[in-house]
Amino acid sequence: MRDRIQTRCLSSDIGRVRRYYRECRSSIGGQVNDHSERPTILMVHGAFSGGWAFEKFKPFFEARGYRCLTPDLRYHDARPNHAPNPKLGQTSLRDYLHDLRQQIDALDAQPVLMGHSMGGLLCQMLAARGYGKAMLLLAPSPPAGILPSTPFEFFSSASIWASGVGWGQTVMPDYHIASQHSLDHLPRPDRHRILARLVPESGCAMHEILCWALDPNNTARVDSRKVKIPVLAVAGGKDPINPPATVRQIARRYGRKGKFRNFHGCSHWLIEGPRWHEIAEFCAEWLDDQPELALQAAE
Repeated sequence: MRDRIQTRCLSSDIGRVRRYYRECRSSIGGQVNDHSERPTILMVHGAFSGGWAFEKFKPFFEARGYRCLTPDLRYHDARPNHAPNPKLGQTSLRDYLHDLRQQIDALDAQPVLMGHSMGGLLCQMLAARGYGKAMLLLAPSPPAGILPSTPFEFFSSASIWASGVGWGQTVMPDYHIASQHSLDHLPRPDRHRILARLVPESGCAMHEILCWALDPNNTARVDSRKVKIPVLAVAGGKDPINPPATVRQIARRYGRKGKFRNFHGCSHWLIEGPRWHEIAEFCAEWLDDQPELALQAAE
């Protein structure tokens, strides 16, 4: 008991040291932009989108001294309204994971993992394989084994199976679903701007996420016991795609390492919208409070 109390106190003290260090640097020379003092953040986008989805978060965290990588997942660099790569439909989550692992292996140190929606699931898969210093999950897709928490979520899973879209087929963006259930809290011009950039997605990956019980390879499985890094799982209170109850289950999977935060009134597209800056600030403050990252910045 005494050891646990001492550990909590040490973590709190380190967080305060880091904040003090940052404030001192800011007061002397303005905002901190020395990337050597911060880890890299690997920002992994969700389905039907690309690295551009983090166009708000990337400059926000870069201004705080982080180097931010926003790669496009395999075959997601296609131009909207153009024919997708014929191999896209058969692309598995394992293929996305392979590419992300290669990118991390090329870095000098482990990055912070940040993922939105499907990207959040990919980050969990990475962490279970020993990657990352910390993990930020924004409206993340759940790993295999977590059941839908709402009727909408259940029927979303059932609909792709019932739609006739095969595991190896390409799934085209559904602009109505995206507009009504993901981008619904954005102003109309921003909504149309994002809709115009959506790209096709892999039917294989969608089935692996939504129909994990039918996947013989159990691709979306995450062994939470192997995740050794701190986890922040953020939900939008009005998100029908990955609702708060589901995101809370994800955080609970990681025990004491997991923290859950619900931003009431927000929908699925947390990375842009009326409260995106508040969400980014909360994530940045959470990173500041992580002992491992605090020690790195203070060196």
